[in-house]
Amino acid sequence: MEVLKEIDLVDWSQYETAYGNAAEQEAYCCVPRELKQLFTGDFQSSMEATHRLWCGLCHQHVYLSSAALPAYPFLLYGLEHLEDSLKVEILDILTGFAVCTSREDLGWQRTLRSHLIENLPCFENFISHKNEDIAEFAQDIVAYLKNPGEEG
Repeated sequence: MEVLKEIDLVDWSQYETAYGNAAEQEAYCCVPRELKQLFTGDFQSSMEATHRLWCGLCHQHVYLSSAALPAYPFLLYGLEHLEDSLKVEILDILTGFAVCTSREDLGWQRTLRSHLIENLPCFENFISHKNEDIAEFAQDIVAYLKNPGEEG
């Protein structure tokens, strides 16, 4: 699978999560491990990976880790290719990205917010999704991107 090779091309050791270095194999959230697990095709493993990514990348939607920036395209890919229940979890992570980038203004956070805004049409398309959780998270993301600092 091409996405797995692309995950390996990122120097994850240059980024942090809420638990430390993003490449640390012993850490609760080793980002390349979790991203690869997301795409294994095993539902339970993928769900566990989304939880660890949520904790490590945008801890409780209040702390954004630098590993969020290189993880973003892989999460977006998952949003396009994975089943709905995993999309819900990915959208929850991306909601944290939208929330946190509306409050913080470090260079990499501005870059992440720019990527989110570039993909605004994708999130807007999910607002009419038949899955209510997907639609609600998408609506929140759009609201945070269009009106920073306001709840979705």
